[in-house]
Amino acid sequence: MAGYTYSHGLDDASANFNANQLPPDSSHPTAVYGSSDFDIRHRLTFSTTYALPGRKSPGQILEGWQLNSVVTLQTGAPWTAQDTSNDFSGTDQVNELNSFGQLWDFIGNPSDFKSGPNPAPFFSGATNAACLAQAVKMDGGAAIGLAQASLANNGCFAKGSSILLPPAFGTLGTAGRNNFRDSGFKNWDVSVIKDMKFKERLTAQFRAEFFNVLNHPNFTDPNGPAGAGFNDPSGGLGFGCGCNTPDQASPNPVLGTGANRSIQLGLKLIW
Repeated sequence: MAGYTYSHGLDDASANFNANQLPPDSSHPTAVYGSSDFDIRHRLTFSTTYALPGRKSPGQILEGWQLNSVVTLQTGAPWTAQDTSNDFSGTDQVNELNSFGQLWDFIGNPSDFKSGPNPAPFFSGATNAACLAQAVKMDGGAAIGLAQASLANNGCFAKGSSILLPPAFGTLGTAGRNNFRDSGFKNWDVSVIKDMKFKERLTAQFRAEFFNVLNHPNFTDPNGPAGAGFNDPSGGLGFGCGCNTPDQASPNPVLGTGANRSIQLGLKLIW
C-alpha cells in the first residue's frame, strides 16, 4: 500500500494559544503571511505485508512467518529566524507577551540555509568584509552607517551564496516567516512475526519489531516542537542547528518518532 500527499499550507499564524504569534509590525500583520508551521510539501508512505509460504516441518519452524515494512519519506518543515533579544525596530515589540521577535534581512537562496546537525557559519560583522559588502548591496549605501552599527553588534550568517544580516537600527527585517526548511524525515520500520499453533483455537505469536531499522539520523528544525531556540540569530554560534532528533525535541524520547534504532520484542497468545 502506497500513499503520496502534495500539500501547501499558508497562513499568518499557525497556532492559536501561547504560540508567539504577535507580528513584528502590528500595522502590517500580513507581512508574516507564509508557509504554515505544519507545511510538509511532499510526503510518501509505503507499507508491505508478506506472509511467507509455509511448509510442513518439525516444530513448525518453516510455517507461520510474516514480514512487515513501513517506509516514510517527507520533505522538510519550515522554520523562521526569530531574534528575541534585539529591538532593531525601536518599538519594544520583543518584550511583548508572546512576541514573535524581530526578523533579520536575508539575501540569496533560502535553500542554502537548510538546517541540519551543524549550525550556520557565523561571522563577526565589524571585521568581516563579506558582511559589510552584502549590507552595501542590500541598501545601496543609503543606510550603511546604521547597518554597520547592527552588524558590529550582532555579526552575520553566511552559507553557500546567501547571507542573513541584522537589519539597520530603526528598521524591520525583510527575511519573512518560515522561508527556511529543515532536512526532512526518512524512516524505515520493519517487523517479523512468527505464529505457533497449538491445537485448533490456540496460537502463540512472537513479534520482533525494529523502529528506524537503518538507524538513520533525523534532525528536527532549529525551532523544534518544544522551542529548541536554535532559530534565534542573537544566540550566535548555535543558530541554524537542528541539534535534536524529533523525539528529544518534542520532548518524548521513549515514544516519539525519529529516535535512534529501537527494538521491541513481544509474545501474544491468541485464542
